[in-house]
Amino acid sequence: MTLLSLVLFTVAVGGIYHVCKDLDVARLVAQLSALSAGQILTALLLTAGSYTIFTGYDWSGLRYIGARIPYRTVALAAFCGCAIANTVGANLVSGGSVRYRIYVPAGLSSLDVARITLFGMAAYGLGNFVIAAAAVLAYPELIAGFTGFPATTLHAIGIVGLVAFGAVITATFLRRAPLRLGRLQVRLPSPGLAITQIVLTLTDIVLAGACLYVLLDSPEVPFLGFLVVYTLASVAGMVSHVPGGMGVFEGILLLTFRSLIPTESLAAALLVYRAIYNLLPLAIATVLLMGRETWERTRA
Repeated sequence: MTLLSLVLFTVAVGGIYHVCKDLDVARLVAQLSALSAGQILTALLLTAGSYTIFTGYDWSGLRYIGARIPYRTVALAAFCGCAIANTVGANLVSGGSVRYRIYVPAGLSSLDVARITLFGMAAYGLGNFVIAAAAVLAYPELIAGFTGFPATTLHAIGIVGLVAFGAVITATFLRRAPLRLGRLQVRLPSPGLAITQIVLTLTDIVLAGACLYVLLDSPEVPFLGFLVVYTLASVAGMVSHVPGGMGVFEGILLLTFRSLIPTESLAAALLVYRAIYNLLPLAIATVLLMGRETWERTRA
C-alpha cells in the first residue's frame, strides 16, 4: 500500500509538472481575480450542502448498527470527522478518531464507531461506482478521449456496472442472512436504509463536484462527464493515502482537461476549491472540537 501511495503521488507530481511547467503566473492571478462573488457564494452553499449530507452517513450508520444518538451529537461527529478526514486522509483513522472521541462518551463502543465509519466509507465507494457507471454509459465518447478505452467497451462497462448495482440493491430485499466473506460476516442493510443512503451519497458527490464545476465556469465540459473525472480523482486521492489526496487529485484533473480548459483557469479553480471545500471546514471543525474539549474540561 505504501508503494502504491508513492507511485500515485510520484506520477501525479510528474503530471502536474508536465502540465504546469509553462503556466503563466500573471494569467493565474488574473483568473483568480476574475472569479465572481456569485461563483464563490455558490461554491460555499454547495460545500455547506455537501457537509450537511455527511451527517446522513453517520445517521444511516447508526440505524445500521441499531443505535440512536441525539442529532446534534451526530452532526458534530460527522462534520468534524469528515472535515478532518477530507484534509488529512486515512478516514478510518482520522475520521474514526474524531468520532470515537465524540460517540464513546455518548454511549457507543469502539466497535460501534468502527462500524459507523466503515459503513460511510462503503457507501461513498458505492456512490462513486454508480456515478462512474452512469457517466461512461451516457458519455462514452467523451471519456474515451482521455482514457484511451474504446467507447463501445466503456458503454458495456457502464451497463455491467449499473446491473451490478441493481443486483446489490435487489439483494437487500431478498437476503436477510449475513453475507460470508471467509471468516467475515457482513449484514446487509434494510432496503429502505440502503436506498436512503445511496440517495444521500449520490447527492453528496454531486454537490461536491458541482462546487468545483461552478468555479471552472466551463460549459463546454458536460457536468456528468466532469463528475466522473472528479470522482475518479477523488477515489485515487483517497487510495493514495496522501493527505487530502493532495497532488493526486489535482494531477488527474489537470491531465484530463488540459486540452479542454486553460491550465490557468483550472489551477485557479482548484486553489479556490481547496480553500472552500477543505481548509474552511477544517478550520471550523478545529474550532468546534477545541470549544467542545474546553467545555468538557470546564464542566469536569
